[in-house]
Amino acid sequence: MVFGFGKKKVEEHPTTTQKERVINIEEIPGILQEVQSPHITQAINIAKSVRDEVETHKKKIHSLILQLESDDLKLDDIDRNLMMIVKRGKNSIVSIIKKETVSGLTNATKYDQVILLNTEISQTLKRIGDVLGLNSRIIHIFAKKYADNLKEEIAKIASKRNQLQVAINLVEDLKVDGENMIETGKKITEEKSKIIQKTNRVSEIISELDTLKNNFTSLEKQIHDLKSMKEHTEYLEIKNSVESLSSEKNQIKNIIDMQFSKISRPLDKYRYISAFEKPVKKMMDELVSNPYEVISAQNKPTIIQILEAVAKSVSSASISVKDTDKSLEQIMETISRLDEFITLKESHSSKVSTLEKDLIVFDIKLLESKEHSLHKAKMNFTNMESVKKKLEEEITEDSNLLEKHVSEIESDLARVTKLKIILKK
Repeated sequence: MVFGFGKKKVEEHPTTTQKERVINIEEIPGILQEVQSPHITQAINIAKSVRDEVETHKKKIHSLILQLESDDLKLDDIDRNLMMIVKRGKNSIVSIIKKETVSGLTNATKYDQVILLNTEISQTLKRIGDVLGLNSRIIHIFAKKYADNLKEEIAKIASKRNQLQVAINLVEDLKVDGENMIETGKKITEEKSKIIQKTNRVSEIISELDTLKNNFTSLEKQIHDLKSMKEHTEYLEIKNSVESLSSEKNQIKNIIDMQFSKISRPLDKYRYISAFEKPVKKMMDELVSNPYEVISAQNKPTIIQILEAVAKSVSSASISVKDTDKSLEQIMETISRLDEFITLKESHSSKVSTLEKDLIVFDIKLLESKEHSLHKAKMNFTNMESVKKKLEEEITEDSNLLEKHVSEIESDLARVTKLKIILKK
């Protein structure tokens, strides 16, 4: 005999949907309560009946155990060691089952007490089953007349426990379904909120795009009008003239650079032995690196002072050169050409200055500001179009997910209510 009693699986068969009900999402908890309430009541009623019947079967088992306790099982004719084992097993069975059959069961008037009652019955079955299982050979061989009766009564208790378990499973399954549906309902609410927010944002962006379109259309007209002015044409002509003078500047710079390259060696060497003060030394450095920028009427006396000092050092052999006479000649030639270089620079600067004064004929900064604003507006337009497209894609995804959740909850509600449920959008 095997003393084990498992839980019985409950099979549910779908019932054909007969009625239709249109609900708001806020009604779901109430509907779930309506569905669960009768099943909870049923579970409580079953629990009361099961408790009474289990108590009856426990009394019968208790009576059998008392008989077993007083029965000597006719062990006098068996081996002494075996006798001790049988008595120990019998005592264990009697002790545990007496304890399990005298303890009272919970009186279930609430659902949580139904759960507790089911646990108590299950634990009683387990403890009785365990002790009988451990001593199975003893009770089958030496107390067989009790074994069949115990098995019958325990099986009846297990049957009642299974009946109660079925009722509990139904309630628990409904609770799990309810929790899942409430969670799905929250997701539906969240998806709706996201869709509304994103749809409103798309509407705002469309309005902003229209404003931007009008803005850069206006800017394009303003830019066109500015560029159509005769003053703008004059400005461009003057600007071209100024830019054309850059070649003249390069020519003058090349002439000056060429002349100073002739004396670059002695000039460079003199930098290391000169006793000039810092401002003059700085000018001397610039004469070596970029003479064009240094030469001016204001700097002429200092430049002559530097070149004469270099010539003196060359003449006295304080700095060495390949050809002293030639170096001296080139230094003096450079000094003599300073006025020529200054005149060339001043003439060029005068031309540029005159032309640049004429550039005020047109407000180029206004045009540049309009062009910058147009560029910025077009970039904003492109960026906002991209954001709008992304939001529209997200709205489509959210809508598909919303429909999926709605379909799930309608299907789940139909299954538990046996009604055709339509959720208001």
